[in-house]
Amino acid sequence: MVVQNSADAGDMRAGVQLEPFLHQVGGHMSVMKYDEHTVCKPLVSREQRFYESLPLAMKRFTPQYKGTVTVHLWKD
Repeated sequence: MVVQNSADAGDMRAGVQLEPFLHQVGGHMSVMKYDEHTVCKPLVSREQRFYESLPLAMKRFTPQYKGTVTVHLWKD
């Protein structure tokens, strides 16, 4: 479950249900599908710095970085 801001943390309806990303071939172990165009993966600070400092001229050649979210896990 991804919660968009801390005010929503207690409200299950305010979150987004993550699904396993089934088309992964390598890399991170826990890639999850956020929506039809977005995946979530564990934060690696070095990778985050790379995407946040990427020169504008290179952005069209790399995956779109959409920022970070907080993930809360709940048992069914």
